[in-house]
Amino acid sequence: MSPTERVGPGVISVTAPNPGPLTLEGTRTWVIGVERLAVIDPGPDDPSHLALVEAATAGRTVVAVCLTHSHADHAAAVRAGSVSWGPVRASARTLARLGVKGTPLEDGDEVDLGDGPDGPESLRALATPGHSGDHLAFLYRPARDLLTGDLVLGRGSSMVAHPDGSVSAYLASLARLSALRPARLLPGHGSVIDDPERVLAGYAAHRRERTEQLRGALETGARDLDGLVATVYGELPPGVRDAAELSLLAHLRHLEELGYDVPRISGVEEPS
Repeated sequence: MSPTERVGPGVISVTAPNPGPLTLEGTRTWVIGVERLAVIDPGPDDPSHLALVEAATAGRTVVAVCLTHSHADHAAAVRAGSVSWGPVRASARTLARLGVKGTPLEDGDEVDLGDGPDGPESLRALATPGHSGDHLAFLYRPARDLLTGDLVLGRGSSMVAHPDGSVSAYLASLARLSALRPARLLPGHGSVIDDPERVLAGYAAHRRERTEQLRGALETGARDLDGLVATVYGELPPGVRDAAELSLLAHLRHLEELGYDVPRISGVEEPS
């Protein structure tokens, strides 16, 4: 299958060659707009990938390179992308973490993409922390496609890793996206989602189930990190053990925020 895919008017995806357990088939760079474009998440700094993104923008004006967050699989190519295409737009936190110059995006800010066949087009920035503290989603209007970065993936579940990730913030961000009633979800990894309401509800239910599994394990006396990981996650495939530990720590923090008295856990410097 070609890494370049047109999934609707004004919506092109270019999948980077960085597949893995956490990136699925690879990071999706989105090229959004009809005549005036935004490149969302230029991805890893891979010349072959950037060449395909360049081809997807050919003959049109790129007005901004936008970032959902600072993780390298989404943002490592931002410097090269800004030289080739246009100014960087991201949250102030993302710009600071990357050490790049750009125009900060606040919650609700719009990136103007000019006139399209169905009227004025824009990307609306939405503060959606949870996967990371600096995370933004983008609502493409008027199509009402929602670019979710790593908040929601095309399959499986997203990573919420302590200390930057927050389960409490993640659940609030999912609720916010659901209230927008988007037409589709365009994730940073995996397939386009045509049934947003079901998937967003499923993601929230998954986090609550994980929290209850952890609470149950604690109430039966589990007090060490290895035991908790085994109880909550079961047998894990290679390469995801560290991610499971960090996710479990984020859920421990969530239990504290819900008012649960989290006991001392062996293998964790602080109950969190």
